[in-house]
Amino acid sequence: MSILSIGVSGLIANRHALDTTGHNISNVNTEGYSRQRIDFNTRQPDLSPAGYIGTGVESSEIQRQYDTFVAGQMRTSLTVTSELSAYYEGAQRLDDLVADPDAGIQPTIQNFFNALQGLADDPTSIPARQLVLTEAESMADRFHYFEQQFENSRTTLNNQIGFNVGEINRVAQNIADINADIKLAYGSTPNDLLDQRDQLVNELSELVDIQVLQQSDGAYNVFIGRGQPLVMDTSAATLGTQPSSLDPTHMEITFNYSFGTQVITDQITGGTIGGMLRFRSEILDPTQDRVGLVALGVADQLNTQHQMGLDLDGLVGTALFSTSSVQVLSQPGNGSSITVDYDNVGNLTGNSYELTYDGADFILQNLVSGATQTLAAGANIVDGLDININAAGAITGDTFLIQPTRTASQDLNLLISDVRRLAAAGPVQVQPAVDGNGNPLNSGDARITQPGNSSMTGLPLVGGDIQLVYDDQGGATSGFEVYYPGSTPGVDPFDDFIVYDNLNTSTIAGTNVPSAQFALYGDISFSIAGVPADGDSFTISNNTNGSSDNRNALSLDGLQNQNLLLGGTASFDATYIQMVSDVGSKTRHAELNLGAQESLLVRSQEAMAEISGVNLDEEAAKLIQFQQAYQASAQVISVAGTLFDTLLGAVRR
Repeated sequence: MSILSIGVSGLIANRHALDTTGHNISNVNTEGYSRQRIDFNTRQPDLSPAGYIGTGVESSEIQRQYDTFVAGQMRTSLTVTSELSAYYEGAQRLDDLVADPDAGIQPTIQNFFNALQGLADDPTSIPARQLVLTEAESMADRFHYFEQQFENSRTTLNNQIGFNVGEINRVAQNIADINADIKLAYGSTPNDLLDQRDQLVNELSELVDIQVLQQSDGAYNVFIGRGQPLVMDTSAATLGTQPSSLDPTHMEITFNYSFGTQVITDQITGGTIGGMLRFRSEILDPTQDRVGLVALGVADQLNTQHQMGLDLDGLVGTALFSTSSVQVLSQPGNGSSITVDYDNVGNLTGNSYELTYDGADFILQNLVSGATQTLAAGANIVDGLDININAAGAITGDTFLIQPTRTASQDLNLLISDVRRLAAAGPVQVQPAVDGNGNPLNSGDARITQPGNSSMTGLPLVGGDIQLVYDDQGGATSGFEVYYPGSTPGVDPFDDFIVYDNLNTSTIAGTNVPSAQFALYGDISFSIAGVPADGDSFTISNNTNGSSDNRNALSLDGLQNQNLLLGGTASFDATYIQMVSDVGSKTRHAELNLGAQESLLVRSQEAMAEISGVNLDEEAAKLIQFQQAYQASAQVISVAGTLFDTLLGAVRR
């Protein structure tokens, strides 16, 4: 081996080193690029009488600076960060909607009840009545606006899921294609192909949680969900989307096999898609249901109370708002059937349920709390719902989705347009006995409040009035004889008796009448105070001139502060505030988790950059080092040439 070949080996090796360094510098801004390093080996030495003489250098391998463990940690951080980012983005949008102090539902509810207070202050005022209808319409419109926002969010979410599924298919196919190229070149080290594939794997991990296994020939196998093979060797499977067979508003993710498709939505976790699915199930659906509960609760309670009053023309009030019904979605192929109605709106939870038949029992699961209970065939009263199950023909796997309040905001509409139809007055009134000229006949000072009613059973009164006549028996047995319609005082025996001791009125003054018999007449109740004289009487009759009566308006206005929802534990405002608080809490929790995870991602990326990143200062130093080595090798060749020329000159002489 000559000095010339030694110099040439140095030129070639250092040229490879310069090429590698230049390649590193050129790709300093290439995402996913891993720094490359060239390794040198001494060539096989030659044996001489003086011993082994070196024969130069050779470039043995160009290594990619890459750590599989650190790369796996970074990939996991990418998956979690993308999931939290998608979840937080959706949660924040919804939080901004429901918590808006101006555009939220709470202000419109308050404005409506303020208008009712104005009606109670002046029930004859046409402007006050018009304001009630205007605010009622505004409240219904606000619920409709919220419903539209929920549906827009769901439509956008479905489109994003479809787009990201398409991205998964694209990336998976690219990984399979690069697998094929890597297998062809795997005898050497296709560093740039490996970088391209790892970058694609990182992109895929941002979309969905994956598991990666490397084959002996260098190809990657990629799995998603519960082991579904997305990429196997040089082949890529495809995912798809389709509307849920149970709830068509939900987009499901499918895995396409050669023999058909399988819905894998509940198996997908992590990444952007996992975050979107979590947002849908944990925030979007429950929030829409809870807003629907407020809409249904307001409409149901106002309708009930409004129908217990009289309008300006003395007619019994009608429903103020339209209300929704329970939405039941049945899975195709079910053998059993169910019907679901409201039993008590006040006991609704504001959550949706899934009812499944496991072959032995019907299991009802609350989709928010996860609580389950077993239901029997026939009628079942659960959380304010009347669930009637027809088990004939039941098949294992029968599934029903029960959405008690999902469409309630959409279905809320004002049914009254005539201001005279607002029922502000009570249906009955009480008057003390008077003569034909309107002069009082009672000699005592007893007073009875105007009756209130909690139903319209037996009202308006038919066949006469209710008469109360005081019978002074000189002690605790004194009280009012009660004569119901059709009975005449002094002729017929009394129908009921209200104990009222006029000698000890301080202990019973203001006490509501406890008579169970009044259940036949609207459950009317009233309070008695003062000292009646024997024979004093009062008449409870139909309210025939109630234009200035505000009793039902006061009752309507009083609904705002009563705990009428969530099993009697929350008012309309409190129910809405609880929902806003829940969304806000989840949003804040997601924000904190995202911030922490982003810090972890930065650390893992920095750790990866320490191993694989290109340092320009370091590369510049290497460039000078290899340049000088290249020049020195050229000088060796020059020396070899000089020696050769000297040898030729000596021969010529």
